Amino acid sequence: MTYSSSKILFLTPNCEDYLSDALLHGLRSLLKDNLIDFPKQEILYKNCSELMMQQVRGKGFTLYAGLLDDIVLDRFVKGKIQASYFDLIIFGDIWRSFGYFLEFLPYLTYENTIILDGADTPQPYPYAGKWWRYPPYWFLPKAHTKFRYFKREWTPATIRNIWYQIPPRWLCKYIPAPKNLYPISFSIPEEKIVKDLPIKTKLFPRHIVDAEVASQVLGSVTSYAFESETDYYADLQAAKFGITTKRSGWDCLRHYEIAANGCVPCFRDLEKKPHTCAPHGLDETNCIIYHSYTDLMDKIKALSDAEYETLQKNALAWVKNNTTIKKASQLLASVHKTKNT
Repeated sequence: MTYSSSKILFLTPNCEDYLSDALLHGLRSLLKDNLIDFPKQEILYKNCSELMMQQVRGKGFTLYAGLLDDIVLDRFVKGKIQASYFDLIIFGDIWRSFGYFLEFLPYLTYENTIILDGADTPQPYPYAGKWWRYPPYWFLPKAHTKFRYFKREWTPATIRNIWYQIPPRWLCKYIPAPKNLYPISFSIPEEKIVKDLPIKTKLFPRHIVDAEVASQVLGSVTSYAFESETDYYADLQAAKFGITTKRSGWDCLRHYEIAANGCVPCFRDLEKKPHTCAPHGLDETNCIIYHSYTDLMDKIKALSDAEYETLQKNALAWVKNNTTIKKASQLLASVHKTKNT
């Protein structure tokens, strides 16, 4: 069976979620009306109201600028689930969709179910404090024990929480991961990636999230600096280097936006990121890893023009391998592979 002709249900969190929404964008681009999003993820569609868009995190840049054409779909899905109509059911955000997970659990199998976890915390569902503080949640079914579970912020703490925080932290990196746990990352629409490398007119963009670096760059700000995506992208395209760091989690849409606009990403303390945790594939061949403003400037000054050009081209190649369509294709391929092993 190929997924181009399959019937797929994507259960959305009904609010913005970068992991879920990027994959939904990629899947819809591949599958057209063979994919049903329920509830309808209004903020991805071109006819989304301006009032709703104003409430989206990050001003709606990159993913929420009305990328999808609306199509007529039958979203009465409960009966279809009960009748095994769908070949694949994807939970876009298990933290917010656990009610649907519990409701439809009798109809879910390993073969027809994918669980996505794009939460910033390394804790998987349902091991976080919010679940332990309410006794009835103590007995919730564990999604990763029966279904393919794709975790974005996967660190040794993920394994420790699965073992109820009993093992010491130093031991967790040696404990085998559950067989159903898989890595996953954010992605970016292909149409948001520059076709040609832009001409650079300055060293850094205006928006710099590292407070130490921002304090040394005249005119920079650490919060949102632009009201429109066009202005934000133009500023990135004018800069040689874009600054990014770990925030609530290691993965961030900013990494992809920087590379997509022809900048070289500069990632503070990237070597501390666990290899299981997104972003995947960023290293010294396509970005600058630094530890302080002084360290960053020393590494920038040591770059020759040819070395900068190599980093820039490699960063662009990296982000082209992280488009929403490629990530959606990889997700479907992983399901097809496990079905045939």
